[in-house]
Amino acid sequence: MLGAGAIGSLFGGYLTKEGNDVILVGREKHVKAIQKKGLTIRDGVEYVVKVKAATSVDQVETPLDLILLTAKAYDTRQAILEVNDLMDEKTTLLCLQNGLGTEEIASELIENPLRGVTSNGSLLVKPGVIAHTGRGDTILGEQDGSVTQRMKMIADTFTKAGLNTRITENIQGVVWTKTLVNSGINPFGALTGMKNGELIREPSLKGLMIRTVEEGVSVAEKIGITLEGDPVDLTLQTAERTANNRNSMLQDILRNKRTEIDFINGAISEHGRRNQVPTPINEVLTGLIRTLEHKNKN
Repeated sequence: MLGAGAIGSLFGGYLTKEGNDVILVGREKHVKAIQKKGLTIRDGVEYVVKVKAATSVDQVETPLDLILLTAKAYDTRQAILEVNDLMDEKTTLLCLQNGLGTEEIASELIENPLRGVTSNGSLLVKPGVIAHTGRGDTILGEQDGSVTQRMKMIADTFTKAGLNTRITENIQGVVWTKTLVNSGINPFGALTGMKNGELIREPSLKGLMIRTVEEGVSVAEKIGITLEGDPVDLTLQTAERTANNRNSMLQDILRNKRTEIDFINGAISEHGRRNQVPTPINEVLTGLIRTLEHKNKN
């Protein structure tokens, strides 16, 4: 599990509990806490999983069947360069990240990375402790739309571990749909400090969220993406279902960390510019979040 923060630790913990041989590669404080006391998972009840953890890929033994990449989207290239020597022809790299384009970055460095998205919610409560804040599906797909044996095996392994997973022949549509949902929630939470449910209870904000997503839908349609469901409805449903959550972009801002805005609203705007589709709200949101990031640096 490369870039094992909240989501990577969740998957690693569940897979270890089911008997899989897993190693989490993450930040020092989190790793040291896991090495000392195990990984604590809060999921209605609280329990501890004894999972291997390391701060560097130098401590990872080969061969590897699967590298699950859950690093921030902007760290994709560096993360893959670090594990390149650990991979052989039997190793699958699965990009399970937010935003658009991570599999394209991966494809520049390795052959045939697998792409996935998950609607499971996970929160890093403190080093060594995560909370499973919301159950959801994980969806895997090959970039060419084929249905492969490796994809079936990984989906089956995840599902047996309690992480319900299915495969799709339209992974780009799935990735775009989730990105549009994130585009309509994350920056608004980050800018206002409001929880997801609070956002949609403010009529003016709700209207802006809808228009943000609609811009992205126009871009997706222009470039021939077949979306999964109605992204506007899904955005409002997601905000309601996760009403008490502070989204990941807000958490990044509060922690003075870089956000994934360039891979969400920024990527939608970039695709819009290339295809002559106006995205004024997405552009403004991207600029505002970048300004907050710059302010936090100073």
